Amino acid sequence: MDSFSFSSASVLDLQDLIFHFEKVRVKLEEKNQQNLISFHDTYFLITQTVFSKIGTGFFENDENMIVFVISFAGYYFDALDQFFTGENSSLAWQFLFKQSEKNHFPRFVYLLLGVHAHINQDLSLCLEDLGFGESFKNDYLAINEIIKGKLAQAISQLKEKSPILKLVLETGLFVYQIPMHKFIVLCRNLAWYKSQSGRESVLAYA
Repeated sequence: MDSFSFSSASVLDLQDLIFHFEKVRVKLEEKNQQNLISFHDTYFLITQTVFSKIGTGFFENDENMIVFVISFAGYYFDALDQFFTGENSSLAWQFLFKQSEKNHFPRFVYLLLGVHAHINQDLSLCLEDLGFGESFKNDYLAINEIIKGKLAQAISQLKEKSPILKLVLETGLFVYQIPMHKFIVLCRNLAWYKSQSGRESVLAYA
């Protein structure tokens, strides 16, 4: 029996986190979870880029950013662990997992469903749990710039099943990139305001 845990509870620093992302990627491949890999690879790419900015002056507070990145990733890995151990995860993650098993959407849809679950649901909870307020906002928004700079690469690595969508990726990347970037930034902005307004915010959703 496979005793591998998808949980990142033992992760202590960013290097541990990168290694955990790599191990989880291997396990997802072994389990033939190509639809889940669509989100995983994108999230991993963004995390690696954030990691590369630590110590460069890009962020105002590197220590808070490290704590945030590790804590936020924990929500994703916990959801994966719950899925593969048969435990109940949140409704947003459950929806992604169920749709992934049905395998009837293009890969970019699974990417967006992962974004929905992790940003619309997990992100505000993570910020609330950490108690990060206005002093963290500039660094939080700086991640939007990282996403903007890496989204084309993330989309281009999607392994779409449809020949038509493959062609769109090759010849019209902007068709994916522009609306997807706007969607992600909107979700991140709403998550920020929700976290600052408390759990009873009128912006509460999913």
